[in-house]
Amino acid sequence: MSNTNFNLLFYLKRSKNNYCIEVPIYLRITVAGKRSEVSTGVACPPGVWNRKSGRQDGKKEEVRIFNSHLDHLQSKLYESYGLLVNAGEEITSENIK
Repeated sequence: MSNTNFNLLFYLKRSKNNYCIEVPIYLRITVAGKRSEVSTGVACPPGVWNRKSGRQDGKKEEVRIFNSHLDHLQSKLYESYGLLVNAGEEITSENIK
């Protein structure tokens, strides 16, 4: 099952009635077209979010710490994916989550 499509996407999830300064960031895990979403537990102002990179824009220390937190989450998910592949188990977005 090593040919399974696997993708991660960090995105802002705005609610229609949420006019807050910061918007929660969610992580979408897609495996073979099946999606699963999970909250990252952090929020970001929409003005500094880069949709293309899935990270905050900027060079300040707080931005670097924030982005390193997202990088850490991403590496843990890739590690979980690798463990599932090595164990020969079924790879689904829920199993990776």
